[in-house]
Amino acid sequence: MVDSSFSWASFMLALVKPKIFVNGQRVPDARWGQTHVPVGPGQYHVRVVTPWLFDMGQAEIQVPVGQGPGSKVYYRSPAVFFFKGAIGWEPQKTPGLILTLLPGAVTAVLFLLVFVLILVA
Repeated sequence: MVDSSFSWASFMLALVKPKIFVNGQRVPDARWGQTHVPVGPGQYHVRVVTPWLFDMGQAEIQVPVGQGPGSKVYYRSPAVFFFKGAIGWEPQKTPGLILTLLPGAVTAVLFLLVFVLILVA
């Protein structure tokens, strides 16, 4: 099971679907959220990318699958196109999120500074 997601700051990614590859073979019908990949017991190389203008946010992991319910990995697409994605055994944080929030924070501080200067003058 591959649980893929993206940040609210990258809401435009809802227009595309992640590409999931297992041992180099593309998984059909991959989507945001949980994508079940039927495989037998063994060791698998899982690679996930987010298609936009080009494939971005590549992340890969080796996944051992034993008898029973299988394994679950979490993929998180980056907020900025030149960052790698994050993949692991627990839900991942969004790579590059601070870079998307920083311009808004700087704008808010400048706006507040101008407002304070107007009140003082």
